[in-house]
Amino acid sequence: MKDLYHPFLVGEIIYLRGLEEQDLVGSYFQWFNDQESDVFTNHAVWPNSQKKMRAFFDKVADGRSDLVLAIIDKASHRHIGNIGLHDINWQHRHAKLAIIVGEKDMRGGGRGAEAVRLVTGHAFKRLNLHRIHLGVREDNTPARRAYAKAGFQEEGCLRDVFLSGGTYYNVINMSLISPY
Repeated sequence: MKDLYHPFLVGEIIYLRGLEEQDLVGSYFQWFNDQESDVFTNHAVWPNSQKKMRAFFDKVADGRSDLVLAIIDKASHRHIGNIGLHDINWQHRHAKLAIIVGEKDMRGGGRGAEAVRLVTGHAFKRLNLHRIHLGVREDNTPARRAYAKAGFQEEGCLRDVFLSGGTYYNVINMSLISPY
């Protein structure tokens, strides 16, 4: 939607902007119901609802412990995903990274990687954070490779912490320390 062009962080193929109320409907809403795509997350365990979307939007719009940005494809100005820094700890200067590219036709092509570079650069340079961390399912090899390429290092394993389809999976903790 070109009428929501409010860039906050701009890359070569995507830009990041704040979530807008108009984002709460349409395909964004359905990303969190998509059973087929929800292999590596816990989003589609309970049905998404307008009430849940509104509560999330209000929490991140007004709070200082989460920074959630819409990932927008520059060519189409389409909202294709979100990236966020969650549970920001201002005293110890760290946060948890989460990303979703909900539009299936926009996966691959470096959009997620560029979003990670933009948001971690902002976290270190402007928010003065020191450490960004995340958890990724052990068998999600493409994500582990992408995070490693962005500079994240594996630092530990949580055994049998993620249950999916009757099988327990390990989760690898990864982190990126500020180079500044």
